[in-house]
Amino acid sequence: MAYVVIGDRFVDSEDILKTILKGTEFKKVKDLTKGSKREDTLVFQIIQDVNQLKKELDTEESGIAIDDEELVEELMSLADEIAYNIEEFLPEEVVCYVYSYHYDEGLEEIRTIVVAASEEIGGLRLRDVAERILRSVD
Repeated sequence: MAYVVIGDRFVDSEDILKTILKGTEFKKVKDLTKGSKREDTLVFQIIQDVNQLKKELDTEESGIAIDDEELVEELMSLADEIAYNIEEFLPEEVVCYVYSYHYDEGLEEIRTIVVAASEEIGGLRLRDVAERILRSVD
C-alpha cells in the first residue's frame, strides 16, 4: 500500500489497483508505486496478451500484409492505446504517461508502464520520471 499526494489529497494506490483490475481485462497489473520512492506519482505495470492484441489489430482479415518488425510496432502502439484506458480509473486531476517497453515473444505478452501524477507536475517532468522508472523495472 502506498499513499500518493494528488492535488490536495492522498490517494491509496492499492485502491486504484483494485478498481483497475475490476474494470479491465489486462493479463496482469502490478502496482509499482511504492518502488518508485516518490510521494507524488502513481506507477503501474500492465501486462497485455499479444494474442488478444493481434485479434484487435485484425491484419489478416483486412488483407494487409506486414512483416514481423511492423507487426511488433503495431502491437506496441495498440498496447499503448489500450493502456491509456486506465485513465478513467485514476483521479481526474492527474496526467498520465504510458509507454509499452517490452515485447516478450516467448510469453506472448507486452509490458507497459503507466505513470500518473498531479497536473502541476506537467507532461515533460512526468516523462522524466517515467524514464527513470523504466530503467529500474524488470
